[in-house]
Amino acid sequence: MTTTTISLRLRLLLSFGVILLLALGVPAYHLHQNLGQTIEREAKESALRDLQTVEWMLAGVPARSELGDVLRDLSARMEIRITYIALDGTVLSDSGVAAQRVGQLENHAGRPEVVQALNGGVGMALRYSDTLNQDLLYVARRFAGNGELPAGVVRVASPQSQMRKTLDRLYGRTGWIYAASVLLAFGLVSLTSRQVARAISSVAQAAADIGQGGPGKRIRFSPSTEMTPLVQAFNNMLERIESNMQTILKQKMESEAVLNGMKAGLIVLDGRGHILRGNYAAQEIFPGLSTFAGRKPMELCLLQDLQDACDAALEKRKAGDFSQINVVVALQSSRSFDVSIVPIKGDAELGAIMVFHDITEIRRVEQIRRDFVANVSHELRTPLTSIKGYAETLLGIDSYDPEQTRSFLEVIQRNANHMNTMLDELLQLSRLEHGKQRPDLVSVEPASALYSAWKSCHPLRKDIEFINDLAPSTPAVRANFEQLVQVFRNVLENAVKYVPDGGAMIRAHAEVAGGDLAIFIDDNGPGIPAEDQGRIFERFYRVEKDRNSSIGGTGLGLAICRHIMVNHGGRITVQSPVPETGTGSRFIITLPLAGRISEE
Repeated sequence: MTTTTISLRLRLLLSFGVILLLALGVPAYHLHQNLGQTIEREAKESALRDLQTVEWMLAGVPARSELGDVLRDLSARMEIRITYIALDGTVLSDSGVAAQRVGQLENHAGRPEVVQALNGGVGMALRYSDTLNQDLLYVARRFAGNGELPAGVVRVASPQSQMRKTLDRLYGRTGWIYAASVLLAFGLVSLTSRQVARAISSVAQAAADIGQGGPGKRIRFSPSTEMTPLVQAFNNMLERIESNMQTILKQKMESEAVLNGMKAGLIVLDGRGHILRGNYAAQEIFPGLSTFAGRKPMELCLLQDLQDACDAALEKRKAGDFSQINVVVALQSSRSFDVSIVPIKGDAELGAIMVFHDITEIRRVEQIRRDFVANVSHELRTPLTSIKGYAETLLGIDSYDPEQTRSFLEVIQRNANHMNTMLDELLQLSRLEHGKQRPDLVSVEPASALYSAWKSCHPLRKDIEFINDLAPSTPAVRANFEQLVQVFRNVLENAVKYVPDGGAMIRAHAEVAGGDLAIFIDDNGPGIPAEDQGRIFERFYRVEKDRNSSIGGTGLGLAICRHIMVNHGGRITVQSPVPETGTGSRFIITLPLAGRISEE
């Protein structure tokens, strides 16, 4: 930008300098030539007139003795030097020299003007006089003589120093005028060129600011009317650019808001298949995604299937096929994604977009559904097989033994009751899940509900030490008494079933945590493996080591407990082993305090 501005100013100054030189120099040279010639011509004409005057005066001089006085008088009056020279070149009289020194003057026969005069013409010569120490213009002509005055040559010499001084003074003044004019002209040109350069610099700076993404500055002045349309056009263009940039910025922010608001992860690949950027969801899926910019997807997740799908999508894009490719991948975080890879059309820099749809929950639900079907089949197959077997046995007996028949019928009845209980619990679970069984929440003493639950477990009791640390002063909770008893009973029944026969212990205690009451039910049983703790509240789910054991149950109790607690605004969780003892299991039942929630 600076180089261009200086170059323009130099071009303007040089161009104007040439124009000024031609405009002033040529007339000055012409004036110098003509003025010098004119002054020289006038000087010669004046000298010739002076010579004629002297000749006229000499015509009236009767005697030679008066010649010197006459010449000196004329010389003083006319401010010229007058010399009278004999035909042989001897100086007879010279107004510029004293009378006694005239005889000492050298012979003038060889002087150019004298030679010309003796040849019958008017002699003229301009030269420096050693006698008077100045330039003189000599004009001489032959004189016929008069009386005692012999024939000779009359010469007048006009000093040229005054003329030179006049010319020098004229040239000096003209030079100063020319210099002042040049300086003034160059100053005006420099000022004008600076204004033009300033305007151009303003346009360039504003354009540079726009190019760098900054706000463009308006040009506030125009150096000339010719540049006013350019300035106005630039300012109008700047307004349009700013308006377009604001629109683009707004659209970009809207696009980023949409992309970042998407739950699906989105990663953009360039034409070579390298990662460009991703939205917030993608950064949550792949922490540190921004550090992988410019690298392959394979380096991000170490999944060859995903990399192959990306490469295939880019190959299809080169062939003009922009259909998407889908691939299902599982990450190390145990999350599954259905990835749609869509080639981008019309942009050479962008290659494809990867969209990650989280199907982890779908996979989990599908697994739960499969497990549910398997569990229901398993839970129903056992009693149905028993009922079928005993029924077929009874049908195949020719004579019935009353005791044996009764025993068979009791087995059929027990299995039928088990199936009936399972179906009742399934129906209850369905009503709880769909909100059809809304509990009436009242103020309930947790110690009373726990005592009722423990009493209902009497038929299952072993040699178990039950420690109930829920004092009567334990704060009341907002709950449905029967459903709370059912939750306590399911937890206590599981504890009774799994604790060992010798040294078994179940302990219940409570703590207030903010606006909730947490009730802890601990046992010293075998505990629950960590990999199973997240699934024991699913319907029909059992720890595999107990799947084929003789311990009864439908496998729906804890699932029902979880839904009851959700409807109460509470929760039920498990810890295994118990932190304080390092063994067994702890179920934590959390409910809102009665005084902290309004009654519905």
